[in-house]
Amino acid sequence: MTKGLVKQVGIRRALAADAGALNQIRSETPGPFAPTRELGRHLAEPAVYTYLAEDEVPFGFVTVGPDTDLEHVGLGEIREWFVSTTYQQRGYGRKLLVHGLSVLRRRMCDSALIWLPVEVTRTLDVLLQHGFKTYPAQRLVNVGELSSTEQAYLKDLSDYF
Repeated sequence: MTKGLVKQVGIRRALAADAGALNQIRSETPGPFAPTRELGRHLAEPAVYTYLAEDEVPFGFVTVGPDTDLEHVGLGEIREWFVSTTYQQRGYGRKLLVHGLSVLRRRMCDSALIWLPVEVTRTLDVLLQHGFKTYPAQRLVNVGELSSTEQAYLKDLSDYF
């Protein structure tokens, strides 16, 4: 990158045509989330919103929607949250998180839930800095031959924006 030249980064709603690029980010990025659905299905689900961050190409995304496990009224869920390794530690993950939380709040959610593998620490630090609190729920997620225990974290959105 040329000195003084800043890349323009945008966040926009993902389209069905973006599914391939987002699946690529998901597969190449060691992330805390176990993919539970093919992204093409996420993009087609009503009340589920995926936003991507891009410069010349997409490099991160967040998917939010109604919660999938606890089924409380007014509870939204951050279902996936990925940033390509080369773009990490630049604040883009935080921007995507805030964007996802804003979408949930605009969709009349009073709180946001996120599931995080118990062994993940860096992502947990970001969540705690944004006001998430440990929620008394865990689940076991199996993806292929691997399994992971995930802890739930909750953020009150009643005063968010």
